[in-house]
Amino acid sequence: MAASRYGDRASMRYRSGTRRAFRRRQFVLAVLALLLCVVLGGTFYKKTVGSNVTEYAAREGTPTPTEIPVQVADQDGVSPYGLYLDRYKEGLSEDDMWLEDFEDNRERRVVKGIYANADALNRKWNSLLNIIDTTEINAIVIDIKDDDGFIVVENDSQLLNSMTNKRILIDNFKGKMQALKERDVYLIARVVCFRDIRSVRSNESYGVHMPDGSLLKDGNGFTWMNPNNREVWEYLTEVGRVCAKLGFDEVNFDYCRFSTDSKVKDADYGMELTTENKEACITGFVKYACENLKPLGVFVSVDVFGVVLSSTIDAAAVGQNYADMSSYLDYICPMVYPSHYSRGYYNIPIPDADPYALIYNAMLDSKKVLAVNVAKGRCAQVRPWLQSFTATWVKGHIDYGGPELRAQIKATYDAGYEAGWQLWNASGNYITDGLEPE
Repeated sequence: MAASRYGDRASMRYRSGTRRAFRRRQFVLAVLALLLCVVLGGTFYKKTVGSNVTEYAAREGTPTPTEIPVQVADQDGVSPYGLYLDRYKEGLSEDDMWLEDFEDNRERRVVKGIYANADALNRKWNSLLNIIDTTEINAIVIDIKDDDGFIVVENDSQLLNSMTNKRILIDNFKGKMQALKERDVYLIARVVCFRDIRSVRSNESYGVHMPDGSLLKDGNGFTWMNPNNREVWEYLTEVGRVCAKLGFDEVNFDYCRFSTDSKVKDADYGMELTTENKEACITGFVKYACENLKPLGVFVSVDVFGVVLSSTIDAAAVGQNYADMSSYLDYICPMVYPSHYSRGYYNIPIPDADPYALIYNAMLDSKKVLAVNVAKGRCAQVRPWLQSFTATWVKGHIDYGGPELRAQIKATYDAGYEAGWQLWNASGNYITDGLEPE
């Protein structure tokens, strides 16, 4: 891994010059060719493996309860093709030439990653290093702004240090970073965005308020920052700048969405809470962060719900427009955990019990939605989050071990995605079965 320092990153620049014009005829032909390939591929899948439910032998993982929207198949009659393709029938806007003059010298890598929060880094450090040293794992996702909103490392940002949400949680952070760099590990900083307790407590103007002036709290007691507040955009982007300065290769934004709590409809966001406005806020933040962070040499990625690949209803609820976000990001990371899909999704009786079929179908949907972006040459690489835990709360669940892990990885590759993958286990309890040796 080429781990350039912050000073080298800051030297990257925008080249001046004439913006290249797209040729509409080539664009249309490319779109049609891509859509044809996707349709044929999906038809082949449904005829061959779509109905196969396999019970794998397994080992126990770690449950990961997550607040998710109601996950139902697309019910509004709008296919991913129609939803996104129609937007470009009138030609290309000036925004389609965004960052055309950016001289991109960043080195991309195929990422095979694991996630570790501060607690896992402290208590399971040697175990994590052993996984990196002995398997194909070459990347690690580390919390810098955690699920509660704490900044967990020392930094010299005046803005961040003006808040009262700094808590040093990672022991010997510099030493751990050095050990990872010596192993040529690709370093990803996880930044939890709009779900936040500590930052809102430090600065209530960042929060979403109810009509009585109180802060919006979801069913789990979490407050949320307002995606329609440009000061919040700058604060989160500043966290990304700190990550770049600390030596990370990529900034990964999680919870980059609106809350799905029922009280949202009564909350004051400073705007009408329409689908268009929610998408404009989330995509607007993504664009703003990319404009400010890419010139520093870091890649930018965002995690999205897996169901937004197939359900425009769920996408509208959280404001995550998969295609629009992908036009700005370097990587987009759908959380396609089989346990998070309802019975019958993709005609799979129990999605958790057939990880290959679930992941493969989801990745095909991703290709459909992003076909236009690919044809335009403006598309994030897709790098899914895969399930490395056993969902004991799911009726009919199976234990997840090596075979289940490998099935998900294989499905990702079989669907045509080769940028890599990331494994999620909230406690950092990973098994090496299913991973190839180094």
